[in-house]
Amino acid sequence: MGEGDPRGEHPGELSMDLGLRGRRALLLAASKGLGRAAAEALAAEGASVVVCSSDPGRCTEAASEIARAHAATAVGIAADLRDPEQMDGLFDAAVEALGGIDILFLNHPGPALGLAADIDTKVLEEQFRLMVASPIRLISRALPAMRSRRWGRILTVGGGGMVTPLPNKVMDDTLRPAMAGYGKALANEVAADGVTVNVILPGTFVTERVHASTAANAALWGIGVEEAMRRRIEGIPAGRFGALAEFGAVAAFLCSEAASYVNGAVVRVDGSQIRSVF
Repeated sequence: MGEGDPRGEHPGELSMDLGLRGRRALLLAASKGLGRAAAEALAAEGASVVVCSSDPGRCTEAASEIARAHAATAVGIAADLRDPEQMDGLFDAAVEALGGIDILFLNHPGPALGLAADIDTKVLEEQFRLMVASPIRLISRALPAMRSRRWGRILTVGGGGMVTPLPNKVMDDTLRPAMAGYGKALANEVAADGVTVNVILPGTFVTERVHASTAANAALWGIGVEEAMRRRIEGIPAGRFGALAEFGAVAAFLCSEAASYVNGAVVRVDGSQIRSVF
């Protein structure tokens, strides 16, 4: 823990029972990065998890590591989010593995980079399947049982493009707002059934995606990668990138019993990186 971090001196004082023991979670794109952080945090709270990835070996390995680390049930199931029809098989396999799904964590690989003026409609269609069609198809499978049990959590990973357009990230800017709008509409419809639908909006965390997008920005701006990275950090009031465990902690809370009255929200975990009020 860093200097002045209360968790380091009095860890017991900040403990909270999140009511996640025995809950069952399906997490997309969870073999690494933000998805892996969420899976780790849920498993640490006693939830059983299905880790999904397009790479069978990677998701199986991640699930095995999570199971060992947290003495939890963790299963790896591979599926390609670019093919919405595969979501039916993924959901059926997850239900078979865990007995049901209480928590749906919607994530995907980093969207294709590019400028708005140069958008390729074929790429747009592929990204729509990845970022919108597949998540909504999974929601449609999970929602009936959640409403019937009167308990469910649907959490979508958003991005800064939902709030303000980002340079060289036209897919983020175009498709993430669609999921935010859909999620809010759905939250209004199912809130009385004990189901929450929220968006978690991460700032810049140390992931492979950050390195790739920084290199792309450096090429676009005609500067070195180190300079592009320095500029990214300068744009964060906290003065640093986020730690994955910090993202996982907020994700676990939003999926918890304790967050039952947080619904239809966009919750930022960004070190105040996004400058707008709303």
